[in-house]
Amino acid sequence: MRHLLSGAALLCAVAAPVAADEFTDVIDSALAAYAEGDITVASEELDYAMKLLGQMKSASLAAYLPEAPAGWTREEAEADGSGLAMSMFGGGTAAAATYRKGDVEMTLTLLANSPMVNSIAAMITGVASMGSGKPIRIQRTQFADNDGELQGVVDNKVMVSLTGTASVEEKTALLEAMDLRALRDF
Repeated sequence: MRHLLSGAALLCAVAAPVAADEFTDVIDSALAAYAEGDITVASEELDYAMKLLGQMKSASLAAYLPEAPAGWTREEAEADGSGLAMSMFGGGTAAAATYRKGDVEMTLTLLANSPMVNSIAAMITGVASMGSGKPIRIQRTQFADNDGELQGVVDNKVMVSLTGTASVEEKTALLEAMDLRALRDF
């Protein structure tokens, strides 16, 4: 705990020139609770600070989601990177958006920083090679078309999944609108 608080104090010292925000306020509160000997509150504050960092990481991942194509609308999904869905994948950072045009919709989900991504990549490649899914290549990234659901893994780090009632052509066009090369740097 002492090392964690020391790291938090160092982070605050480095970030001191930046204006205070909720994250630094929570870290300051954790340090104050620790200084008062209230380890329980210090731990709770640090847990909350980690959730805030997860939300920030999700927001930075969401920047890779493309704008809605002409004639479509886009709604960002609530993904804070710390929910039940992420625990099923061993943790990680998630971002998602749903695109709609009339009764047709498609949901694009990104999952990064998860220990399960490599396993998922192997499954995607296996599904495509077994003939139960059609392989598609978009910007040098292999995707599997499994009954209209497109899944791929960018640089063995970020899983990209596109589901919904839109046609495979509409889904492929949305994936082509993404900057998959930039996503490799996430």
